[in-house]
Amino acid sequence: MTATAGSAADAGATPELSIVLPVYNEGEAVEPVLRALHAAVSAPTELLVVWDFDGDTTRPVVERLAAELPGLRGVRNDLGRGVLNAMRAGIAEARGSLVLISMADGSDEPAIVDAMVGRDFLESVTIESRAGFELALELTVKATLAGRRVAEVPTTWRDRAAGESNFRLRQWLPHYLRWYGLAMRGRFSRSRGPG
Repeated sequence: MTATAGSAADAGATPELSIVLPVYNEGEAVEPVLRALHAAVSAPTELLVVWDFDGDTTRPVVERLAAELPGLRGVRNDLGRGVLNAMRAGIAEARGSLVLISMADGSDEPAIVDAMVGRDFLESVTIESRAGFELALELTVKATLAGRRVAEVPTTWRDRAAGESNFRLRQWLPHYLRWYGLAMRGRFSRSRGPG
């Protein structure tokens, strides 16, 4: 991974939270998302925008905004193309004690981030996901099967204001179904009790 845009200026302070945003040619559409996150989160935070290749249209936007938004850094994913590897690259580059994965299209609500900062579950699990945002489902299933309390933080889904979605249902559906299957088997096993 190669960090760019603001990494030297922010090297002294250790953030509490690292927000990782995997991107694919978001261009100027990422600016309002980054500004909203920067304004809404009160914890000491770094924003890591992760792209797969140097020509990604998001890169110049992040490099321009890095001087204005403290903690904003660009990271090139060298682990292999795709959103999951971008998430892994961002997590590996993160300096915060907590990591939050957020979508770069503005569909996640920045105002809920502070409410999520108090969670510590990620320290106790191994990430097995092989595709994109199945990671959220994996963590929910693992927390439930571990007997952890899973709470919902109310949020509002927002459609993209600009650009085009990179979500590919056919490509990611088998990965999502795997975690649904594990959740159902775990729930069935618990409901039967010791035998």
